[in-house]
Amino acid sequence: MKIWRVGALIAWPAILVLLALFMGLFVPVAAVAQVPWPTPPPAPLGSFPVVVPASEIIPVPAPASPGSIAITVDPIFAGTVPRIPPRPSAIFVTGEGDAQERVTLYVDAGAIDRTLQFTYEPLLSGQVPAVDRSRHIQRAFRLQTYDTAGTVLNRSFRYPLRITLTLSEEEMAVAGNDPARHYLAWYDTQRKLWLPLVTTYRSIDTTLLVRILQPGLFALIAEPPPVPK
Repeated sequence: MKIWRVGALIAWPAILVLLALFMGLFVPVAAVAQVPWPTPPPAPLGSFPVVVPASEIIPVPAPASPGSIAITVDPIFAGTVPRIPPRPSAIFVTGEGDAQERVTLYVDAGAIDRTLQFTYEPLLSGQVPAVDRSRHIQRAFRLQTYDTAGTVLNRSFRYPLRITLTLSEEEMAVAGNDPARHYLAWYDTQRKLWLPLVTTYRSIDTTLLVRILQPGLFALIAEPPPVPK
């Protein structure tokens, strides 16, 4: 009996250990903590544009030539997330007497980050640098920007500004009624060259659409059709 009792006392703890191990194989282990979700990326940061009160602006006068205008443009907040075009725009039309000679300027949201002043001045072809004899300057104008103190600014816009202008019958005739032979050019004062800009023709209203990145001197240039031999 004594030997049996001693064996039972020794075997009983071993049986309990084996039983615990056996039960552990079939009982699911409880999760200590939920795995955290990945940290989301930070939201895009956007700075609010600076709108200067009219009382703090020194107005720039319009140039003297007929059709010239001077305007003050407040920035439009583009939001913190990039927008799909078309963007909200401030729209301005120049003051020529003939509607076909007028130019429309679109200052889209985000194009400027603070209040600016603009002047538009139509120019005669003889008032701007000439082009080679194979091309003709149909019309020219200067678009200039100023800060609210009236100081000239020549920096680039944050987003392109859009310009539209309508071709007259006379202008179309110079290019053989081919609108593809018309384009707007910007004058590079450092290289003393007219640089052509990407110009889109809209046949529905015979309008040219151009996007510009900086102010300066612009010209509508036509390339006459080739002379038949």
